[in-house]
Amino acid sequence: MRVGFIGSSDISRFHIDALLNNRFQIEAVGTRVNSLRCKELAKDFKIIDKYCINGWEEVLTKKVDAFCLCIDIAKTPEILLAILELGKPVLVEKPVSWDLDEMDNLSSHPNRDRIFVAYNRRYYKTLNSLKVKCDEYDSGGTILVNIPDPIEGIKQFLSNGCHMIDSLRYITGDFEIKSKTKRLNKKGTDISSISALCENKKWNILINAHSLIPSNFSITINIEDLVYELKPLEKLTIYKGMQIIQPTIEEPIRRYIPEKQSSMIESSTYKPGFDQMYKSFFDFIINKQENNFCNIEDANKTLKVCWDLIGIDQKSKIYI
Repeated sequence: MRVGFIGSSDISRFHIDALLNNRFQIEAVGTRVNSLRCKELAKDFKIIDKYCINGWEEVLTKKVDAFCLCIDIAKTPEILLAILELGKPVLVEKPVSWDLDEMDNLSSHPNRDRIFVAYNRRYYKTLNSLKVKCDEYDSGGTILVNIPDPIEGIKQFLSNGCHMIDSLRYITGDFEIKSKTKRLNKKGTDISSISALCENKKWNILINAHSLIPSNFSITINIEDLVYELKPLEKLTIYKGMQIIQPTIEEPIRRYIPEKQSSMIESSTYKPGFDQMYKSFFDFIINKQENNFCNIEDANKTLKVCWDLIGIDQKSKIYI
């Protein structure tokens, strides 16, 4: 399967590594005109003969079956629209755009069904095992979502928080934000934390997004007498029952320790989720049914949830 690759960032290396090991061959690679970084990338992967010195527009002229688009999000919609005009399948990095108007435009494009959005966590075994368990329970339960980040700000939340919101929507389906609060940083110039209570017919969901705290991304689901914990998303632990440890001289308090029933860790030769994602992209290109992948309409919904959580007029682009 012949691919035109547009990108040269660090994440591009993970993409190319998984591409080359899943029946793809790169026929062209480029970004900006005369990009030295892209040239070095091509050298490292021994595809220097495929380097397009004239940038992404030259990549689009090559005879390929599909494209991969992994560049700065601010530039992504322009290039994605150009690819769609060719009618070729394209895998594009998330969240695709910062702007809801651009996402609406892409979602209504005649060739929108050719877009495969690279939400790679949908291909985690841990996440899919949890989804299967959740689908088995008709009564639902309570979900706690923790979205920390070492960097504060709206743009960072959109960039990293979208992973968690998509993963949550993948497990639960669509949900409604019932209430939310937010706090600004000390300077009052950007958002420091967001808390939201959400729900659908099956789940009560509490989302906590907070920057600059020593914590890990997690989704914890309480169903009947079980606790399912993704922390981080690459590790699923199931708890049932409590171990009670009586006070001692060294530890003069009674402790209640959840008893671990089982655990699973995501393991992969490549960046987690990428190997299976590119297997799915291959099937997507040849028009096989693919249920896990994120289409542009779904990515648009995820971005809308992110902006709804932020709670400001995204068109002002104050923080972008």
